[in-house]
Amino acid sequence: MLMKYRKISLLLFVVSGLMFPGKGVGQSVAPSKADFRPPVDFPLYLSGTFGELRSNHFHAGIDIKTKGREGEAIRSIGDGYVSRIKVSTGGYGKVLYITHPNGYVSVYGHLQRFNDSIQQFVKDYQYKRERFAVEIFPDKERFPVKQGEFIGWSGNTGSSSAPHLHFEIRKAGSQHPVNPLLFDGIKIEDTYSPRIQELVIYPVDSRSVINGRNDTAFFVVTGKGDKQILKGNPVITVSGNISFGIRVYDPMNGVHNHNGVYKMDIWMDTVHVFGMEMDELSFATMRYINSLIDYNYFQKKKRRVIRTQIDTNNRLFIYRDVNHNGILSFSDSAMHEVVLKVSDIYGNRSSLKFNLRTVPVNPSLLAVNTDPQPGIYFDYGKKHHIEAGNLSIDFPANSFYRSVYFILDSVSGDSTMYSPVYRVHNRFTPVQKSFSISIDPHTDTVSWADKFYIAYIDKDGNSWFVGNGRNNGRLEAKTNLLGDYVVLADTVPPEIKPVNLSDGKNMAGERYIKVKISDGETGIKKYRATLNGQWVLMEYEPKKDLLFYVIDDHMKKGPNHFRLEVSDMVGNESVYEAEVLR
Repeated sequence: MLMKYRKISLLLFVVSGLMFPGKGVGQSVAPSKADFRPPVDFPLYLSGTFGELRSNHFHAGIDIKTKGREGEAIRSIGDGYVSRIKVSTGGYGKVLYITHPNGYVSVYGHLQRFNDSIQQFVKDYQYKRERFAVEIFPDKERFPVKQGEFIGWSGNTGSSSAPHLHFEIRKAGSQHPVNPLLFDGIKIEDTYSPRIQELVIYPVDSRSVINGRNDTAFFVVTGKGDKQILKGNPVITVSGNISFGIRVYDPMNGVHNHNGVYKMDIWMDTVHVFGMEMDELSFATMRYINSLIDYNYFQKKKRRVIRTQIDTNNRLFIYRDVNHNGILSFSDSAMHEVVLKVSDIYGNRSSLKFNLRTVPVNPSLLAVNTDPQPGIYFDYGKKHHIEAGNLSIDFPANSFYRSVYFILDSVSGDSTMYSPVYRVHNRFTPVQKSFSISIDPHTDTVSWADKFYIAYIDKDGNSWFVGNGRNNGRLEAKTNLLGDYVVLADTVPPEIKPVNLSDGKNMAGERYIKVKISDGETGIKKYRATLNGQWVLMEYEPKKDLLFYVIDDHMKKGPNHFRLEVSDMVGNESVYEAEVLR
């Protein structure tokens, strides 16, 4: 990686309060004293734990299995009132927020539908706004609830990939999610210890040596519980500054999921040098997960390894008692014992012990490389503007987790492309903040320049719509991924496929009107359905490409004219019309 490191092994961690803000102060009672019950009437089995490592974020709650199906009763965990309702095509889908008098807010996501009174309230609001996706903040008197009261049915809406309940508990004052398993009334059966799968040892700088090389070393871990060992009992020699990486998961009773762990601690020669605990998170710092993990390794192998080294611009507050920013320095000639312990919230624990022997460094490895570092030096704390040809990029301050030598390159595109392929550094380096990208496309030979857009090209050569804003003939977009960008054109309108209707069909025996919509290039931006010229509510499930209208009084007796308009991200439009009977 093209990084510029500071030698910080002697820097004390007394500045952690500045780098990693403390937890928000709220009026919430202690979790053990909160009078809560589970949100379902059956035993809790989890497919996701609090703080679990996900793409670009930590999991903010627990995922409760709903027997592999939708339609299970969901209940309020305590007295309170419905303070927020949201319906969206992604994220939590249909979700309810209940504020409780003890200082917490409970969250119930991916619901199939709300209870009848809330459902009708939401439907009326959707018709008033003429849109499916809505967010409502009802008055506290509108929907008071009692503990155990039925509030909706479990589902699979939003970005859920299988039926389950996403459940959170947040501090009302800060909106920080806290670990639901800290609450006495919400328990699962868990007698299994976490499993440590892999140990990684990283060289911190050019003078760091691991087993005779200035390169990352990977070790497989075997065994269970307190008897986990490095496979093959390897002899590990080190010199200079190093840090660790750990890949781990937590098994639980009755499930096969590899869930996230609660707590991790490392000791060297009986001195605690690193700790991490998943008891509270902040949505403002979720994306810093890309600084916690080995992002490069994840992009290459799809394995999430937790790093002990804390980047300069890492603002997570999950760390505990970290010495020297998670870096260990070896300059003696002794044998050192390292103990790694990982535990779940119920105290089930696994540990790994191994030795590191400090050895003299090969003088050839200490030779200072006088070759200039390729790229442009980017101080992580400053704004950066860069231009090359028809490309312009602006990075806000603190976009990177540490300072980098930034490389910008380009290669010629193929006949489908209307700009070079701009290689914006590389996809193995994460960024925290969105940056602006602007490209002046080749427009002199085409008549469809209004269909241009900026696309991201992934490792498999697939293109993804990023944006098509315009400013003085230039295309503009915001993005938070480094990698390959190019200008493409989308001239193909979306596809509309009726599922259960056709022109002249009698819908008397049907409960729904169902239509599939898709767009093979830039994706669906908006849709609008009408019956006899009046807007009707069609719910959208993007993962199924499905639109459906629950037939109600908006469809009159006799003939009805149905019209559906669908547009993609660059304005291509398709229309479907049919006369249907009821």
